[in-house]
Amino acid sequence: MQAPLPLPAPPVRRLRLCLGIAWLVIIAKCLAVPWAVARWQIPVNPGWVIVPTLIFAAVVTLLALTHREA
Repeated sequence: MQAPLPLPAPPVRRLRLCLGIAWLVIIAKCLAVPWAVARWQIPVNPGWVIVPTLIFAAVVTLLALTHREA
């Protein structure tokens, strides 16, 4: 009986491209939120939207870059 072949490594280049695009969208959102809050006079501090976005994006990026298939 032959040993199973290992799975191919995930394409790191594609992952980094997707993460880069995602970070560009996140940066655009972080720039748009203060403008939208001021423009439409929304009674909320933009930090309540921006900070969780950056925290979750950083966690996902860290997990995506350090995850290894078993």
